[in-house]
Amino acid sequence: MIIRTAKQSDIETLLKFRLAYLRESFDGGSYDEAEVTKQLKDYFIRNITSGVFTAYFAVLQEKVVSVIFLIRVEKPANPHFLSGKTAMLMNVYTLEEYRRQGIAETLLQAVITDAKAEGISCIDLTATALGKPLYEKSGFKSRKDGELEMRLNL
Repeated sequence: MIIRTAKQSDIETLLKFRLAYLRESFDGGSYDEAEVTKQLKDYFIRNITSGVFTAYFAVLQEKVVSVIFLIRVEKPANPHFLSGKTAMLMNVYTLEEYRRQGIAETLLQAVITDAKAEGISCIDLTATALGKPLYEKSGFKSRKDGELEMRLNL
C-alpha cells in the first residue's frame, strides 16, 4: 500500500470520495448534489495547496481505496492546545470492498504522525458509529460520555 497526499490533479478523485461519504452519511437525505459538487470543487481548487487542507490517500495497485481529510485550524493558545495549532479530521472513507482490512487505520496513523511533526496540539473529529472503534483504538477520546465528538491530544 502506498500512502500519498492529494494534488491538484486529484480533484475528481476527491469529489468522488467526498460525495460517496456524504451519500452514506446522509442516507439518501435531500440536498442539492450539484450545488455541493460545485462548492467542493471550488474548495479543493483553493485549498489543496494552501497548507490548510490535506487529503491523504491509501493506494493499492494504482487505485485510491481510502481517503482522510485533515484541516488545520490555528487558534489562540489555551491549556488544551499550547501551540495554537489544531486540526480537524474529516471524510474518513474506504471503498466498501476494502473495509475491515486495516487500511483506514494505517492511513490514520500516517495522518497522526504528520500532525505531530507539524506541532499540532490536538485533532478533533465527529465519528460515525461505524468509525468510532477505529478512533478509540488510535487514542481518540469522546469529549463527553458516549458522544461521537472526539479528540486526540498529541
